[in-house]
Amino acid sequence: MIAYLQGQIILKKQKYLLVLVNNVGYQVFVTEKTQLELAEGAEVKLFTHQTFKEDNQELYGFLTLAELELFKNLVSVSGVGPKSALGVLNAAGVAEIIGAIVSGDPALLRTVTGIGPKTAGRLVVELKSKMKTLAKDGDNGVTTAPRDLDIFEALISLGYGRKEIAEVLKNLPAENNTDSLRIRAALKSLSKVK
Repeated sequence: MIAYLQGQIILKKQKYLLVLVNNVGYQVFVTEKTQLELAEGAEVKLFTHQTFKEDNQELYGFLTLAELELFKNLVSVSGVGPKSALGVLNAAGVAEIIGAIVSGDPALLRTVTGIGPKTAGRLVVELKSKMKTLAKDGDNGVTTAPRDLDIFEALISLGYGRKEIAEVLKNLPAENNTDSLRIRAALKSLSKVK
């Protein structure tokens, strides 16, 4: 399993990059946002997810671990393939997508080509429950306010540590009074910590 690549972008196409690593070229599918951020000839570091099908293998690349973890969660839902998951990541930032899932609002997900109302609803239901399960495993004595439980669970599912999440949530300004605003502010603070 290829989990990480570091190399030079030798070719940019509409949906993928060709990354040269130790004289081997890897075709890596990326989001449109990632395409815009990177230039041909530049060095790149990508967290990757490899898929296997009967007739081929594909590699999907992400600039941040948060994007990779969200992608993995999206493709774990029945009916959502890697291309649709990339479409979701193209639709909005990680914080906005998590905010939509945590608040139980599938509207953002329905805007993605290939994801209809039923699949969008299933994404919200399945990922929200999955995040709750992940947050409850091994609490380690970290507590958070009941209003932030869904946010806490969403951040846990993205790989952030329980203690750092609890500390960030405790110090969020009062003007961040909706789940969406709170999760955005928390992700911003957590990205400064890492």
